[in-house]
Amino acid sequence: MPDAIVVVDETSTIVLINDQTERLFAYRRQELLGQPVDILVPERFRSAHGTHRAGYFRAASLRPMGSGMDLSAVRRDGQEFPVEISLSPLDTRMGALVICAIRDVTLQRRAQRAAERAAMADVREANEHLVTQTVRAQVVAEEAEQDSHLKDEFLATMSHELRTPLNAILGWARMLGSKRLSPERAEHATAAIERSAATLAHMVDDLLDVARIVNGALRLSPEPVDLRAVVQTALEAVRPLAAARNLQLEFDVAGHHAVVGDAGRLQQVIGNLLANAIKFTPDGGRISVAIDSSPDHVEIRVADSGQGISPDFLPHLFERFRQADNATTQRHTGLGLGLHIVRQLVELHGGTVRAESPGAGQGTTLTVRLPVSSDDAVADAEPLSTPRVVPSTTATASSGLTRLDGLRILIVDDDAEGRLLTSVVVTEAGGSTWVVPSVGEALQLIERERPDVIVSGIDLPGEDGYALIRRIRQLETVHGGFLPAVALTSHARVEDRGRALASGFQLHVPKPVEPATLIAAIAALTGRLDRRDSQTLFGSPEAERAAV
Repeated sequence: MPDAIVVVDETSTIVLINDQTERLFAYRRQELLGQPVDILVPERFRSAHGTHRAGYFRAASLRPMGSGMDLSAVRRDGQEFPVEISLSPLDTRMGALVICAIRDVTLQRRAQRAAERAAMADVREANEHLVTQTVRAQVVAEEAEQDSHLKDEFLATMSHELRTPLNAILGWARMLGSKRLSPERAEHATAAIERSAATLAHMVDDLLDVARIVNGALRLSPEPVDLRAVVQTALEAVRPLAAARNLQLEFDVAGHHAVVGDAGRLQQVIGNLLANAIKFTPDGGRISVAIDSSPDHVEIRVADSGQGISPDFLPHLFERFRQADNATTQRHTGLGLGLHIVRQLVELHGGTVRAESPGAGQGTTLTVRLPVSSDDAVADAEPLSTPRVVPSTTATASSGLTRLDGLRILIVDDDAEGRLLTSVVVTEAGGSTWVVPSVGEALQLIERERPDVIVSGIDLPGEDGYALIRRIRQLETVHGGFLPAVALTSHARVEDRGRALASGFQLHVPKPVEPATLIAAIAALTGRLDRRDSQTLFGSPEAERAAV
């Protein structure tokens, strides 16, 4: 039999065993016969075993021993092992006997414990996963709440910052319309409107840059760039702001410091750092710019003697929608996106940016680190690029170098004010205009007249500006000729520029536009602007289309 069989009488004496008993307990038969059965029971259980055995003989029946209990037996060498025991009563001439069938369940118990451990491990893992998921959900909820709070604050800030220049524009425009202002006041009103409009345009550019960054649509045009020239150009742009606050600007760096990057975007980085320093430095303070080079990187440091940054806020300085506190927001204008854009642009160049401040009232140092370009890369693209500088309206108008005398320009715009403004800009430069609000009227006029240039918006009633330029190009394939076209539109994204050029426009000029830039665009398409100046201002349409 596979089980050990031990027959015991009422005095607990072993009277019969089988071969399996000898093998299981490592006793010889004569060593067990006539011995008390307790020899097979671990010593710690013997007292309780005698009580259970006596009770069994009083009401003997076929049943398992110790139901629901973990039973153990002991071998001759003292080694304990788990067992299951079945008891059967037997009446004989010798009296009542009990037949004990003993089975070694070591393997089963081992498997059971392994299964229990696995189950417990699964439970622990499930609990840990549940805890992790709960914590993660809590973190996500807190982050979402924080993000929502920051967005609400940002929208409130944006509303304030948009309304401030709009208030100046609307108020001064109405005062000019009243014709009651003195010449000095009228001049001040005009300047205030220009400044406010430029502020609005800058905010729109920042918002578009952030949208491009979020969507992964911001692209660079890398080329070897001399950082010294970039910094000098950025300094010249902010020097009037610094002078108005009596701030001292310091920059004195010799030699070239070359990197491979987008000159315009690097100028934007330095310009944003300088604008931030000017904003938070009190009147009469000092701002210094330094460039240090090493074999593998270039560092640009912009240090100011301004209000500094608290240690708690320092890690959040470059985050989107973050500003130090409401008091700061009330004292200083802006959407708080400039430094976030700086970090994204620097990282697109493969660099890093960090901020250091001893604390409130002790100034701030912002450091941009960029990888240096190889000597071979610089040599292949000499001379080093400098940032593009678009001339201002005043400078171009006063120079009188760009004129549109004798040119006939067709203006297509669904906005009456936009049509009038564009027409005035063109006629003041010596050109003549036709103005129409729709694609159908534009095509009818082109059939009757032959304009030299078309300046068209994109959002038109019925068919849009893309459809207009495609129909013009189709007519040209049949009848010949070529009509240069400028897309003058509020659609200012990179993909909008690419679509306009791919549709058949030669230039894409986003609104708001400086009058001088619009005149230069028309002059460029009619050969009245030097090709090099045209590419400096507007880039190469062929390169733009190829990139798109």
